[in-house]
Amino acid sequence: MKSFVDTNVSIAYMFSIDPLNNKSMSVFKEYERIFWSKMVKNECKQVFENKRKILVKFYKDLVNYLKPENFHNYSFNELKKYVFRNYSRSKKREQILSSLDKFWYNYVNERFPTYTSFVQAINNCLKDLKHLLYCRKEEWEKNTFLTEKRTEKYLDLKNKLKSLNVHSPDDEIVLDAHDFNLRNNIHLDFITFDKDCYEGVSKIKEFQFNKVKGKDDYL
Repeated sequence: MKSFVDTNVSIAYMFSIDPLNNKSMSVFKEYERIFWSKMVKNECKQVFENKRKILVKFYKDLVNYLKPENFHNYSFNELKKYVFRNYSRSKKREQILSSLDKFWYNYVNERFPTYTSFVQAINNCLKDLKHLLYCRKEEWEKNTFLTEKRTEKYLDLKNKLKSLNVHSPDDEIVLDAHDFNLRNNIHLDFITFDKDCYEGVSKIKEFQFNKVKGKDDYL
């Protein structure tokens, strides 16, 4: 079985505190070959560095903010309140909030942690973000395959994608997958964890993917 994956699938695999990490791991295990294009790889590099920078700074700031004398009955809700108090409504806050459930499950896993155990949990998470994260990134890149460069523009399909709320760079990524599938005729699955992209691609009959899969296809 072979698949072409969107950027969000690879990012979810690399970051253990990404909310879709388990789903991406299932994708990784399911396919004998996973493909991505140069555009996906380049976007992944950019998203990876930005996401890592935001999360490392957040968890460093959090551990410096905490004081043992004020740490009483600290819960997951208190952590969320801290984020809402200190971060304005932005993509940065969205990145942080999306990491909290997996952070708590992976590293805290207590209803009311002690100050010592909570600080240790943050430090373990930071260790992952500074070191283990790169091991998963290397594993992903080692086991995925780069497609040949696309030369066709597929303007009609691009316009159809735009009309269905699939915008750049997602539209170009889908066309990379479509072009690769046409050239090789390998019954390729296209996988994206983006809802608009999944719904848009699913509605266009010209795409000849074996299956179009989204995040709801994985536990």
